[in-house]
Amino acid sequence: MRSLITALVIAALLGAASEIYMYRLEKASWELTAINGEISKAVSEEDYGAAKEAIDRLNARMDDAEMFFGAMGDHEEMDMINMNIAELRGYIDAERGGDAASKCLVLSYLFGHLPENSRLKLQNIF
Repeated sequence: MRSLITALVIAALLGAASEIYMYRLEKASWELTAINGEISKAVSEEDYGAAKEAIDRLNARMDDAEMFFGAMGDHEEMDMINMNIAELRGYIDAERGGDAASKCLVLSYLFGHLPENSRLKLQNIF
């Protein structure tokens, strides 16, 4: 009986921890997507100064989130996001609006799929 109770407590703790993780992941994904939208808007208006400020905020938020994601997330996905952010910065610095806009679309896709790819599923466990 004691083993059953212990197993149930552990399962409940894992479930609660998973929900907390998903909440934080969805919040971070939303924040990153919102900042990326600001960058996209600034690029479309050819306001590269505002785009540079927004990408600095995106980098800072991503650095904060990466400590959290790194513990449980897909490292390849984080690397892909960081590479796209670096490329986006280069396009913004060179004032290449079309290329920057396409990188914003890629990042929007990647940020939107962060929570989806990290959900607790049987295939993620086995």
